[in-house]
Amino acid sequence: MTTTTWTCSELLRGESSKSYALIVVNQPIRSDLLEKAWKSAKIKLCADGGANRLYDIDSEKKYLPDIVKGDFDSIRDDIRDYYTSRDVRVIQDKDEYSTDLMKCIAEVPEDYALVLLGGLSGRVDQTVHTMSLLHKLHREIYVLDGESFAWLLREGRHDIQIDHDTMGQTCGILPVGIDSARVKTKGLKWDTENPLVTIETDRPVMWTCEIRSPL
Repeated sequence: MTTTTWTCSELLRGESSKSYALIVVNQPIRSDLLEKAWKSAKIKLCADGGANRLYDIDSEKKYLPDIVKGDFDSIRDDIRDYYTSRDVRVIQDKDEYSTDLMKCIAEVPEDYALVLLGGLSGRVDQTVHTMSLLHKLHREIYVLDGESFAWLLREGRHDIQIDHDTMGQTCGILPVGIDSARVKTKGLKWDTENPLVTIETDRPVMWTCEIRSPL
């Protein structure tokens, strides 16, 4: 059985050993989480109204994305003009068959891991869309959303490195989008007390863990 090792806790420390692309979606932003994820990412994008969220929380105006993209039914005109004036690629895409998030993902090279800042809170349709993409896209995708860090574990064995400086004590294994799964775990004792968690599953399941506050 092939084992996948997950070392992505570096995202919560502002470090990177691989190529990450950060996509800011139109949901509330936790400032310390933004700072760490921004440092880890090589490419930064805002999905339409995500540009509003980034601009409003960026009091020092130190965060400039590489790309702002969407159908632009949410971005404010002044913010669109601001990022344009700062030489950010501002791309309007009116395609009605793709969401703003999908439009941004299309801009990211296939060999980059995707990091979504937001996507599991707020509107129910947006949350379901995020979870659907985790299943449909055979790419490495992580979701950082307020209190939770989540990604999909596909069939097989997974070794997850736990960083107790950034991750809290609670975690979850969720059979989202499937009727059932046979799951075997090692390293869990109600909460995550160990530095390594091993999970074997015969169906895709979502793994979530708590993000400490503050980071």
